[in-house]
Amino acid sequence: MSLSVDLDSLKGLLARKAETDDLEFKSQWDPDQKADLIELCKDIAAMESLPDGGYIIVGVDDHGEPSGRFTAEHGRSFDEQKIRSKVASVLAEPLDIRVALHHIDDHSYLLIGVGPNRDGMRVMTKDGEYEAEKKPVRVWGAGDVFVRRGTSSMRWNQHEARGLIERMVAIRKEEWRADVLATIRAATPAFEPGGFVNINVEMPAHSFGAAVAETIRRGDRVGLDMLLRKTISRAVRVVNEIEAKDARAVASELSEQLDRLNVIAALSARYEFESAFADSMQGYREIYDAADEDFASTPRRFALGHKEILVHLYALGAVLVQDRKWAEIATVARLTPISTHNGYWKLLLRKAEVMVARAGVLEDEGRARTGVIEAAKPAAARLFELLGSGMPVELTNLLVEFDIYRGIAAANTDPTEKIGAYTNFALYNSARGEPAFLTVLDDSAARAALFNGTDAELASVYRTMDATAQREAFLFNGWDGFENAHLRQFAPEDDPS
Repeated sequence: MSLSVDLDSLKGLLARKAETDDLEFKSQWDPDQKADLIELCKDIAAMESLPDGGYIIVGVDDHGEPSGRFTAEHGRSFDEQKIRSKVASVLAEPLDIRVALHHIDDHSYLLIGVGPNRDGMRVMTKDGEYEAEKKPVRVWGAGDVFVRRGTSSMRWNQHEARGLIERMVAIRKEEWRADVLATIRAATPAFEPGGFVNINVEMPAHSFGAAVAETIRRGDRVGLDMLLRKTISRAVRVVNEIEAKDARAVASELSEQLDRLNVIAALSARYEFESAFADSMQGYREIYDAADEDFASTPRRFALGHKEILVHLYALGAVLVQDRKWAEIATVARLTPISTHNGYWKLLLRKAEVMVARAGVLEDEGRARTGVIEAAKPAAARLFELLGSGMPVELTNLLVEFDIYRGIAAANTDPTEKIGAYTNFALYNSARGEPAFLTVLDDSAARAALFNGTDAELASVYRTMDATAQREAFLFNGWDGFENAHLRQFAPEDDPS
């Protein structure tokens, strides 16, 4: 799973303003210095133990600001292939790393994306040493394993070893499902689309989409309902195992089940199986309730569960935006949690977003507003792959547009709030988000599904979202207000009324 190292990814990571377990800052790095190479390889090895990998940014201080100590005068020295070759000389293949050199406001940054190791960890095959002041410095020995402990790369301990093993088991389950399915296919060749679909088999994700599509094609509502019920019950069961297992392992298994739930929801919306889509949304409510703690102001039990549900709903939203399923987008945006804290929480996405922020999963509420879209990209990419519809050229745009549609649809759902959703789109430039605002303004079907107020009320919502996004974007060089003349005329910053 190669991580994106484009400019948007860099901006999103810099916006965090602090290191995390999946983000390492380095003020400088010289690929020709062995000490620098060894230390980088240690961090890469530690990042490989994370279920989703992580990033290393060269050229920033501990607060994510330009360090002024990294200059890429010879861009060819930072070519991905050259850096990969140097890292491989220390760690050996296979390696899943991406490298890109970026320039922002006269500052250079080297962004390194490290994918998770297929085996769950990297066991060092040889000693890692360099010389400093004519004395040997030994950073690791052959057989060592590094993990991320907070913001540091450390040798693993017994507890971390157990967590890694549980996460590897969670990952391997998908391969086991594929093996089981291959055996059944050999015995029942008619399994392929157009033939028999065995809904009793726990299928691997790549076969699940075809099975759901075939079930819908046949109009088999009973079969689809059984697939849906099993997916929801498995997801709830996974969440309920949180006390006995490693949180990251549980999050990985939950992600797999939510991928399946999204396949059912997306295809049900695409082919107008309205009841199945509604049942999928009810499934999300039940799964979220299993992860939730009603009267807890900060999630203590399973913060990563809140994050997985949040990003998977955004992933589903991206598909619905591409398919122009306005009613379903509104349903996702207005989904309510089962546990509302005596009516305090009106919207599930809002609650999940706040809980993720309070738990520090995305550092704080400010960073949650910028981090959700980037965090949702892997889940969205997987969903498009599972649906077999091909990766969209502008995945970021689809997520940005969903965020805006969500904000419009959520407006006025809670009279105590001036805005019904965080402006996560604030990190991105206006050109990415304006099509969503224009669609609601000009497309009668989108308008009817997402906003049933007057033009004056819609203009007020637009002004609020625009102003809020501009305040948020001040730190990120993102949203700069409406640039489209039609939008500026419809919702001027200075309200003439």
